[in-house]
Amino acid sequence: MDYLNTVFFIFLLFSIGLFLGNLKIKSFNLDIAGLLIVSLIAGHYGVVIPEIFKYFGLAIFIYAIGLQTGPGFFDSLKKEGIKLNFFSFIFISAIYFGILVVCWYFNLSEDVASGIYTGTFTSAPALAASLEVRNSHTISVIFGIVYPFALVVTVILFRILPIIFKIDFNKEYEKYKLNVIKNNPPIITKNFRVTNEIFKKEMIKKSDLERMTGTIIERIESEYEIHDIIEDFVIHYGDIIRATGTEEQLKRLKIVAGEECQSNIEFKDDMKIYRLLVSNKDVVGKKISELKELYSYGGRITKIRRSGIDISPMPEVHLMLGDKLYIVGPEKNKDKIIKLIGDNLMAFPAADFLPISLGIVMGILVGMFPIGLPFVGLFKLSFVGGILLVALILGRVGRIGPIVWQLSPHSNTLMKVLGQLLFVTSVGTNAGKYLFESLSEYSFYPIIISLSVLITVTFVFSYIFLKKLKVNGLQFLGLLAGSFTSTPSLGVVNNMAGNELPSISYAAVYPFSLILTLIYAELLFKIL
Repeated sequence: MDYLNTVFFIFLLFSIGLFLGNLKIKSFNLDIAGLLIVSLIAGHYGVVIPEIFKYFGLAIFIYAIGLQTGPGFFDSLKKEGIKLNFFSFIFISAIYFGILVVCWYFNLSEDVASGIYTGTFTSAPALAASLEVRNSHTISVIFGIVYPFALVVTVILFRILPIIFKIDFNKEYEKYKLNVIKNNPPIITKNFRVTNEIFKKEMIKKSDLERMTGTIIERIESEYEIHDIIEDFVIHYGDIIRATGTEEQLKRLKIVAGEECQSNIEFKDDMKIYRLLVSNKDVVGKKISELKELYSYGGRITKIRRSGIDISPMPEVHLMLGDKLYIVGPEKNKDKIIKLIGDNLMAFPAADFLPISLGIVMGILVGMFPIGLPFVGLFKLSFVGGILLVALILGRVGRIGPIVWQLSPHSNTLMKVLGQLLFVTSVGTNAGKYLFESLSEYSFYPIIISLSVLITVTFVFSYIFLKKLKVNGLQFLGLLAGSFTSTPSLGVVNNMAGNELPSISYAAVYPFSLILTLIYAELLFKIL
């Protein structure tokens, strides 16, 4: 096939596959499986996309996933995330070893077992990891056979689990909100009048009061002249201050400063509150303490909103692309403050390919180095694992010197979608050459093995987690979708729940689950 025909067939398969994948029966659609099915059929009839497109697509697909999930992955290793990821580890391991045991019992080859495993998890990255260890058409074909059935059954399971286990979505969400407030108290704002006699005797600076109480003082109404609220401004007896902090922090401020007063006080200073999105590449990845220019404009960050969570603006906190900042600053410097922060995600460089290229090169190099693992021996992260590891770290770091590693959301989505489409098209057409040969050899056994293990493990663990361990039902469904790294399943749960809780637990376990499925995909050939 010449280059012109190759490009033509790539986009023809994209068009037909995506059209099929987007067709909905009620709320279900095949999604990327539609392209895989079309590619398998095309491959059977002689249309084959060169494998170079597979590796190119895979590189940008995995890199985009790593950048996107990097911050969430490391955050998920804290507090509640540790428990959720432990549950995910048990669930994935149960399905993995269940498939291995059944395949071993029926004396099926490693290639068949790999195809069943990656197809059961509907995981294109895991398939890629397997193919890198052993470039076998059998793996791709079995994956292509199992994938659509596993996808359909997984979505059906998410429909019926809430009915069987009687999950009350509203009740579970209320329980979650109470727990979140307890562990992550919201940041609020109150006014106080300074009535403590000590302020008549001592010179207490604004910065001292903030340090003692953990609050941030936004506004000050004083009989003394105020040009800009600077750190060294002395708080006087009788001043009215507006402060931001948690309920506990504001209680401490009340003890130190004096009495709480009404919230509708009109401050006569020039200070205004701005709500701005971080989009200027010059501030992405910087610590708050490094924003000297913001301080020179009289601006002060009082709260950060990230992924639905309020974050206290401590000096060591790094700003991430898309963070929503609550800033208090003088109105005269409004334009300067907005220009510094950005507040326009569309203006973020859409295609800065230097960081992308450097990141992928570093990932490929890291994947080449062998790592010694107990009981396993030498183990390479490989092409996929190396790129993913580097992308996770760079996504978390944000920037190194002048290089900003993060991508805007639309750029990340474009890379991810294009990479996945190229990968699936190449894999599907190359595997399609052996489609009917594999079907005649293995019949429906791979599908039966996959669905038997999938359904059994899911119901057993649902019973244990929901009935015995009393895990929040919405969290569990999000955890389950994240363990499968299944976006269609998450969509089903979100539609049923009508709130963001499943997405939060999905995001908490997705990066870990993705990495675990990749590792298991490579270890399979050493275990069997």
